Amino acid sequence: GVPMQAAVNTVFCLALSPGRTPLVLWPNARFKSSSSVSRFPLALRPAASRYHSCHLTLAEVDAVPSPTAANVLILVPNAASNFGQTSPEPSPMWPEVASHLAARMSNFDSRVSGSAWTDVDALGFDDAVANSDMLLVIDLAETDSINVLRRAIASSPRLRACVCIGCTPALDELQFVGAFRPSGLSPLDSLAQQLMPWGEVARGARLHQQACSLISRASSEDLIYACFFVLHAYVLSLPLVQHTVSPTWEKGFGNVKEFYKMVQCCGLPILRAVTDPTTKQAIDMLNECDMRDQVGSYRVITSFETPFLEAFSLCILQRNNCFNCDSQILRRPEVAPMSTWCGEPLSWETAAQIFYGHLDIPQASEAGQRLSQSWKIVCGANPAYDAFPAQHQIFYPGKAKDSIWYDPVFKVDTVDGRSVWRRRHYRVRRVRSEGPGVWMLSTLDNGVLSSERWTMVDAADDLAWAVFHYSGAAAVVGQSYVGALLCSADGLWPQEGGRERIRSALRKCDLQLWELYGHGPHASYMWSEEQLEWLADNPPPLDPLAPADADAADREVALSMAP
Repeated sequence: GVPMQAAVNTVFCLALSPGRTPLVLWPNARFKSSSSVSRFPLALRPAASRYHSCHLTLAEVDAVPSPTAANVLILVPNAASNFGQTSPEPSPMWPEVASHLAARMSNFDSRVSGSAWTDVDALGFDDAVANSDMLLVIDLAETDSINVLRRAIASSPRLRACVCIGCTPALDELQFVGAFRPSGLSPLDSLAQQLMPWGEVARGARLHQQACSLISRASSEDLIYACFFVLHAYVLSLPLVQHTVSPTWEKGFGNVKEFYKMVQCCGLPILRAVTDPTTKQAIDMLNECDMRDQVGSYRVITSFETPFLEAFSLCILQRNNCFNCDSQILRRPEVAPMSTWCGEPLSWETAAQIFYGHLDIPQASEAGQRLSQSWKIVCGANPAYDAFPAQHQIFYPGKAKDSIWYDPVFKVDTVDGRSVWRRRHYRVRRVRSEGPGVWMLSTLDNGVLSSERWTMVDAADDLAWAVFHYSGAAAVVGQSYVGALLCSADGLWPQEGGRERIRSALRKCDLQLWELYGHGPHASYMWSEEQLEWLADNPPPLDPLAPADADAADREVALSMAP
């Protein structure tokens, strides 16, 4: 489980030879002098020397100026991409995808910029590579560009990584991440990677594998996160991916300190969690993935929700923040709320009616259809949270004046092959300083508090559709995230026009239609015939409006901590 692995991953012994005392190596250890290398067996000394030489002393580190910016160069062919396969506009051209994602990077951290290229012979390409920290090559099949790329990479003074996805084998040979070269790994480096998992070769190998896995998902967020992981490791500290609750080689002795704090603060919840088979399975699977991978980790969490997992997370993460994580709500892009609705200036009352949508309550607009939910999701932009099928939204007034609650109900196809319903419970509050249409939402999701800033971007006067943008953070697990939702009464694309107005609303969120999940050009994936058949046999838990467990003391205490 997590506690034991955190401890085991901290100290490692390497036996130098039979009959000799083992040399104890700590993660992130640094050899203070070349004499330390002489203690290695002859076969390992060259690799150990390289490990020694690639690190600077403290005095040298102080003398090197810290980078203040990072740049990613994306090289793609002039061909159709594999992005947007479940979107209204699938397979956009690679130049459009690369240019858009390069521009979006600064939304996640203003110090990171990107550029997109399709021709290595274009004027300025060599200079662009020379001024880049990471080179990302995708789906390039041209062999004529190999020599140009090789020369540009060799002459770049700051390039720290080159990752190739879907390229010819000849181009793959140019790949490297830090000290790791997939195609040029010598036997000594390979041995060092296995025996020194805290070393630079092993570190680069992990980052390369992670980048390839994320980029292969063909989603905007995953590609940007793949780049940020590499930049954070080699160029400059990036808060978006700085924190993790997972035990890592990079934390070194910090794993032991985290383990000690966990046991000291939360011994009983840990014991209950690891002795419950379902919760133990969830913890083991979460331990196998990087918790900063929001897509993979959240699918595991929604697959194995138990009271023991919630208590485990509530104690270790929310109450005690044993991993000292932090994150902030991203404020870029700056999305302005709609200013008018039905020909009148938007007020808090009419904004609430847009949230209530089609729900059968007295406070809803006359344009609503009086259904058992406010909205159904047509499609969404975040691969971790918006790609679940059959998503229902229920917004309803609370007992206190001007209070609103929000309960999303969605289907989860679990990692072990089951289909289950999940439901969340959010408190909704007005952001009065920014005027009608901007809201703060907070929920306790499996023991972790999430806070989200929602903006009403646009809505049809007859409530045929609405577009909401959100930006959120789960501070105690170090996660920030953004997304947008297109909603309608039945979850299908609005029939009576509105496409260009919807496109315009999404562009205000710095999103394109091909970045959405859930609805193709002609049919819905989220509300497909297969999904509707399952829904007929398994009705969604839409009643009652206020679930009993939402009033649990721990949940309310945690929600009261929301900013």
